[in-house]
Amino acid sequence: MLKLTVFLCLILYTNCKTHSVSDDKELLAALKDVSPGDTIELADGKYHNTFVTDVDGKDGKPITLTGSKKAVISGSNYGFHHQADYWVLQGFTVANSKKGIVLDGASNNILEDLEVHDIQQEGIHFRKNSADNILRKSYIHTTGLGSPGYGEGVYIGSAVSNWESNKPDKSDRNQILNNRIGPNVAAEEIDIKEGSCCGIIKNNVFDGTGMSGENYADSWIDVKGEGYTIEDNEGNHSLLDGIQVRHK
Repeated sequence: MLKLTVFLCLILYTNCKTHSVSDDKELLAALKDVSPGDTIELADGKYHNTFVTDVDGKDGKPITLTGSKKAVISGSNYGFHHQADYWVLQGFTVANSKKGIVLDGASNNILEDLEVHDIQQEGIHFRKNSADNILRKSYIHTTGLGSPGYGEGVYIGSAVSNWESNKPDKSDRNQILNNRIGPNVAAEEIDIKEGSCCGIIKNNVFDGTGMSGENYADSWIDVKGEGYTIEDNEGNHSLLDGIQVRHK
């Protein structure tokens, strides 16, 4: 997959650049230096720092961050804080952080073939109007180690109590596809908050073993948003229900 990504980059974007990194300082520099169409390749190893993206790719010229599962990103607060559009996050691991991957105001991104585990709170959070993203073919487990009631596998939007200026968090049209979520996800496998709309939750496999029950976390999916398509998912070991739909 790594060679294919670079090959396609060379064919499609003659001015694209590949940034090969092997430690946290090189990764920090690459995240600031990238341009649309570029690729950042992670060598196997541990990367611990405050990693934030704020450089946008473009439609048709995404920025790609790629590595193997042995490339492990972590941070004291967020493992990976993504605040940019048109990126592909591919192949690597995020672990041993307060929160796993947090998307803030980040749209039109693809997250695929990732592993997120050993997280104190939620694994992956789409918030602050992060829309039109795809999370697919990833494995999320062992979350909520420090705060079980806030240990969702995937969290879409924001609770009304966290809305800015009393305006809904329009983290809309996000797609959660073909993922494996659980075991040891302490809250819901997927929590969809009020104010968000029109996403797709499809072909995921849930394992509720280790669900804590705190903050009413007793189902694989908790839905307060509107207009969602939820189909062809399967799972086992829920505390109470597979899906709970709530009017908020």
